[in-house]
Amino acid sequence: MASATNDKKEAARYKALYKGLHLVFTNKFIDAETHFEAHSKDEALTASIRANHLVLLGFVKFFRALSTWGKTAIDKALEAMWQAEALAQTDTSDKLGAKLVQAHACFQGAFLQILQKRFAKAAWNIRTSWKHFESALTDLKVFEGSPQVKAEHEVSAKLGVGAFNLILSLMPPLVIMVTKILGFSADRQLGLNLLREAYSAQGLMSPIAGQVLLTYLTTIASMLAEQDEEMRKEADSVLADILKRHPNGVFFLWTKTSYLRSCRKHEEAVECGRLAESVCKEVPALAMMSVWQCAWCHMLLCAWDHCKKCFLRILESDSKTTQDGVPGFYCYAAALSAGNSGEYKEAEDLLRRTQETAKNLDIPHEQYSIFQSKYILKILNKARGKRKEGYPDKFKCTVYLQQLQLIIEWNFVKYFPDHVRQKVLETATSWYERRKELGWGDKEMAWYHLLIAHISFMDGNIEKAKYLGSHAVGYAKRAKASNSTLLSQCYFFMANIYLSIDPPDYDKAAKKCSRAKEKCTGDLSKRMSFLLHALKSRIARLKSDSDLTKKGKTVD
Repeated sequence: MASATNDKKEAARYKALYKGLHLVFTNKFIDAETHFEAHSKDEALTASIRANHLVLLGFVKFFRALSTWGKTAIDKALEAMWQAEALAQTDTSDKLGAKLVQAHACFQGAFLQILQKRFAKAAWNIRTSWKHFESALTDLKVFEGSPQVKAEHEVSAKLGVGAFNLILSLMPPLVIMVTKILGFSADRQLGLNLLREAYSAQGLMSPIAGQVLLTYLTTIASMLAEQDEEMRKEADSVLADILKRHPNGVFFLWTKTSYLRSCRKHEEAVECGRLAESVCKEVPALAMMSVWQCAWCHMLLCAWDHCKKCFLRILESDSKTTQDGVPGFYCYAAALSAGNSGEYKEAEDLLRRTQETAKNLDIPHEQYSIFQSKYILKILNKARGKRKEGYPDKFKCTVYLQQLQLIIEWNFVKYFPDHVRQKVLETATSWYERRKELGWGDKEMAWYHLLIAHISFMDGNIEKAKYLGSHAVGYAKRAKASNSTLLSQCYFFMANIYLSIDPPDYDKAAKKCSRAKEKCTGDLSKRMSFLLHALKSRIARLKSDSDLTKKGKTVD
């Protein structure tokens, strides 16, 4: 009888937490924040339950911070995390729950500190988080409390340990080696399995586990060229299930939009992005993130006017996305799209506006936009000569190549639909045939050959792609292009080529990857570095698997 009474008490305690998360996943973010904040101050609840409300409040603020890149948003999210950690330390009635709250608070807090570039403090909190998770796993084995509470704690622990393993496994090899020496785990498969278990348990934290799992399956695996048919099937299944449980949840709609884009289903992705925008209008910054997704889909369809309008909508909105995000980049991307849709005067005005609009100069996107807009305007002024008016073909060609360069820099060439890929090939080649008249230098030749190499690779012509990629490397070496990852991009492409030939040449792939790392300079180098770290790990894993297979055959 006493056990049944306790179960009812625990169910009542968790009911408010479930209600708060329901508000989050039905896109009522302001109501959710108010709900979590009020219950975090309800002294009738245990300290760990109140702290759980603070962690979930921090979770909502965490996503707000990621959507705006704003200092104020990050500070508010961190404040909620540290309040949760401090409150949990006072709980003596549910020590296991308190440990899990502290673990999640430190883990999410560490990522926000990374955004603040406070790396030493982030490393300390990652270490603290892992200690709490490790201790919680031990305590779960001997936990004798309510079955419901134990089930919730198991989901929370699996989410935390699963996310910890998955995220650390994506770090550079040297970081992974150091983390293992320090006693951390960076086992990707273990992490994914724990996230699957946490999601399928349908506990309080299950939707968050599902979101983390989906982010890997749909976005990160695609970026790292690791997404296979099995992953796509699992992604389809989890997406369908999670949207059935939480219809029109904006977090899941964003993930679906990104996934559809990676599957080259851009029209469907745009529809999904528009739906995501429509359901989160009470938080404009989140709505603008959906417009951002649509902008990239339009760019990959070469629907330049639609692309321009999306970036201008973000730029001209009153949301924190514009104020704290990358306004210079939005302006620059809109300028390129305006030029490629034939609106040359608007393109020039937006390029000049980029110089004034870019303000967050510690963000690589902004630095890149300023440099590139200056470069295009310099070409325009030089091509005009004494007339100082009109829009020469040299300017039009440069704007087109710069837009394709942007797509290459983001590693999105592989997302071109077949019919668009052919159109891009024809247009780029028509400019190439006029290269002498337009005064192309080694830089233009390098980007052109790299683009055509990518297209040949997507068409399945590996030998031609290898030939063109080699030429791109040669031109890039002579170009000495500053503020660009050009040469690094060329070596990165060649490393992937050597992984794709039959049989793969892992040693040459590793060598090209190392060269790419050496030449990784420019404002977007941090983005490129992530891809290179992932490629290096992938090469090492494939080589190890190949060696084991050969060894097995030798033994047989």
